[in-house]
Amino acid sequence: MFQGFYNLASGVLTQTRKLNVISNNMVNVTTPGFKSDTFTETTFRDVMMYRTGNMDKSGSTPIGQMNRILTGDGNVTNYARGGPSQTASSLDFALMSDGFFEIQTENGMLYTRNGSFVLDNQGYLYLDGVGRVMGTNGPIYLGIDTLESDSMGGLYNSETGQFMGRIRVVDFDDYDTELEKTTGDMFIATGNGRAVNASIMQYYLEDSNTDAIKEMTEMMSTQRALQSAAQVQRMYDQLMGQIVEIGPT
Repeated sequence: MFQGFYNLASGVLTQTRKLNVISNNMVNVTTPGFKSDTFTETTFRDVMMYRTGNMDKSGSTPIGQMNRILTGDGNVTNYARGGPSQTASSLDFALMSDGFFEIQTENGMLYTRNGSFVLDNQGYLYLDGVGRVMGTNGPIYLGIDTLESDSMGGLYNSETGQFMGRIRVVDFDDYDTELEKTTGDMFIATGNGRAVNASIMQYYLEDSNTDAIKEMTEMMSTQRALQSAAQVQRMYDQLMGQIVEIGPT
């Protein structure tokens, strides 16, 4: 078998995985608080190459290493903050400092920078489709959406001035080791988070940090690499078919 099949097959698989990551970034270009991923590649099983004579195979000389397989090394998340965009909803909040909103779900706590909140059917502050927003004293009950927020996430009834609760913000020392991305803009904690005093803006949402132009450029480059590997793979297949038809001479 041609050794090039190893390079080409691994290239097709790896570039397909890379396209999936880029596509996910593009889909979430308008998702508030979304953090883009970068797919990283590595080689697998390097081997030493030797130079030998045509007749005398003794005394081979090493000439360097090579590898035949390209594979994925994993996804690296970009935690850079996106810019704030103004909205008309009093339940929209943007974090202007480090940290994450803490969301209570049936399966434990999740963390996000998506502050596009609503009220659930019982009047609690809620991230749609995920869970209730945690405050410093547990889930935040509001009952109304006529409220004002201070710069630290304190919530007040805009008609009576009554204090309704304070949004809890949690931060981590090392995002790469203490957070694990699930889907979209949500993270689970693999380390111990700590409550922080964060700067919060009401009537704003944090934009996705996906660079659409960069992702489009990466997508075109990856598609060309994928198509090239697939085309050469077909050429190898056709060549092997011809060899089989000709047979030994």
